[in-house]
Amino acid sequence: MPQQQQASHVTCHFMRTDHHDIKINIKLGQDIFENLPNDIRPGWAGLVLSRFDNYIKDIPTSILELFPMIDDKDCWKEAHKQFSKIRTFGLENENYLPKYLRLAELVAKVTYNASGQPAPFDSDSGHFISSLALKATEYFADDRLEEEVKSALLLFSRNNKFKGNLIAAKDLLLYKKIDDILWFDWDPIGINDMARRDEYQSYVPEIFGLLKSNASRQEIANRLHKLETENMGMRGTIESCLVIADKILNAK
Repeated sequence: MPQQQQASHVTCHFMRTDHHDIKINIKLGQDIFENLPNDIRPGWAGLVLSRFDNYIKDIPTSILELFPMIDDKDCWKEAHKQFSKIRTFGLENENYLPKYLRLAELVAKVTYNASGQPAPFDSDSGHFISSLALKATEYFADDRLEEEVKSALLLFSRNNKFKGNLIAAKDLLLYKKIDDILWFDWDPIGINDMARRDEYQSYVPEIFGLLKSNASRQEIANRLHKLETENMGMRGTIESCLVIADKILNAK
């Protein structure tokens, strides 16, 4: 993962900002969004939206279908139709988490706009993601969700070098996805509903390095299995680690 550089004045400004400021100040949301390279905007927006995955039992199909589009640049143009599907679901289910649905609509808009196709949505669609995402957490009344959302929102704002370095931005997004997979999906100790979020973060650099070096599915699974059986003393299986290895490879 690229080494962090000295933060700028703007970066320090973001780090001092609490979630309440972002929630009520659209200008902060605009600054966060405009700091992102165009090609990283769909991935960032999708990351923010995915913070809610473990808090919603039945995620609408129209939203689940959006995530694969976000991960494939060639499919970004399809997000226009996906926006319509999400909007239709909202109209038919007026009491279903309206702020969350509105957030998903914005994510679809940002994804389509990044494709460069004709008839884009409003250019300021991404400015409202930060505020709306934090407002959407209020329904769940969970401090950890608020922190997860804020962390995703500020992922690139902590260092302004990412605006001019697409490779570094993509690497950071991939690094964060691996961190998520180890925490939410791998979790060999079974503590992701009670422990600190950083429990497995010391393993992320190694798995990230394996992925960047084009390690095979088996190699990644073998390493995960060794970590959970030798480092942690757990009774993991190589079969379950192969499933996690697939998720990690798909993240790339």
